[in-house]
Amino acid sequence: MSATLAAPERPASRRRGRIAVAVVAVASVAIVLQAVPAYLVPGMEPRVGIRENVAIHLPFLVAHAAAGGIALLVGPFQFFGSIRRKHPRVHRVLGRVYLLGGILPGALTGIVVAVLTTAGPIALVSFVFLDVFWIYTAARAYRAVRRRDFAAHERWMLRSMAATFAAVTLRVYLGLFIAVQLPLLEGFYGGDFDALFSTAYTAAIVGSIVLNLLFIEIYLRRKESRRISAGAA
Repeated sequence: MSATLAAPERPASRRRGRIAVAVVAVASVAIVLQAVPAYLVPGMEPRVGIRENVAIHLPFLVAHAAAGGIALLVGPFQFFGSIRRKHPRVHRVLGRVYLLGGILPGALTGIVVAVLTTAGPIALVSFVFLDVFWIYTAARAYRAVRRRDFAAHERWMLRSMAATFAAVTLRVYLGLFIAVQLPLLEGFYGGDFDALFSTAYTAAIVGSIVLNLLFIEIYLRRKESRRISAGAA
């Protein structure tokens, strides 16, 4: 009886998964097109504070943005089932680009950028944690696939992509937290929009990391529970 009831859910679950991957891919590409050019195109100003007295800050920020853009562009396509099944070589190439062209340089330059951030100690700690987590999850995913443990590889890649996608959710939360606080601009912040923005930015950084990682862990636990239930049935 339980197996009969579970069967119709599988196509629907796969369909939801495909929709989720497509949404992540579109949002990632959109953020790359919207945000990354500010760091790479001459004459455009980055939207974060730069320490003018630290010569390496801007170059490291540019390198971090470029590598992060690569990770955002390539990462979602690792989860397209049609690519994995029909074009495994393409999947492996994309994985190497994601790791060696995106995460590794992005995380290493990101740690330097985090230490130099002008956004305060909470942002510094949050960004360093994210960069370390980024490298760690990618390394675990790589080790798993080398052992041909594809289930573990998928889990660690999902965690890695959750960290990568923080670049998208950060910008979503930033706009939300600014909008929510606007009624407080005159009364609480005394008309100081920079102070309001600073609070919103810090909250968006923490929220994008914590909520992304929490979401993916809940997803993985539920997926494992469904797998165990299906096996028992």
